[in-house]
Amino acid sequence: MPKRFPEWVNTEVVIKAIKMRDEGMLSKQLSLWIENLLEIEKK
Repeated sequence: MPKRFPEWVNTEVVIKAIKMRDEGMLSKQLSLWIENLLEIEKK
């Protein structure tokens, strides 16, 4: 079975993506990716 997420995803990457999403600086595609990854509600 293929991996669901890339291997390079680590805590630092996820934290930076969350901060950028909260600040509205994340692209729509990456925002959707982080929401799906962490199973959070859309803004």
